[in-house]
Amino acid sequence: MIHAMLNVVFPLVSITLFIILVPAFWLFNLLRFCFKYVYPEELAGKVILITGASTGIGEQLAIEFAKEGACLALVARREKQLNLVAQYASSIGSPNVIVLPADVSKLEDCKGFVDQTIKHFGRCKYIFMFITLLVFKGLIVNDR
Repeated sequence: MIHAMLNVVFPLVSITLFIILVPAFWLFNLLRFCFKYVYPEELAGKVILITGASTGIGEQLAIEFAKEGACLALVARREKQLNLVAQYASSIGSPNVIVLPADVSKLEDCKGFVDQTIKHFGRCKYIFMFITLLVFKGLIVNDR
């Protein structure tokens, strides 16, 4: 008896909700897109902390934010590559770039670079963390 009732009620409720919710979701996304297009966020002068900024996605993100005029705090383990990224970011429009060599896998380093960023700039608007942690647990080699 209950299965027969659910076989009738569940499809009707599902279709009704689909017809109501999907257009509402599309409308919401359209309005959000229009609002962001008309009122874009200005990044000029905002302080952005980026970890993993010496290569890869972190480096590209630092370059894009520098083009927008954001102040950057760049964090990575490789100081030499980090300095190159900082020099390039300064040359393309970032008004203030600091280099903070640190290892994000160490808690005291994480606290340190956040504190140094706030001490230098007085604030921090965004933090982008690009890290890769490799964990090898119980690697077993079978010699048969």
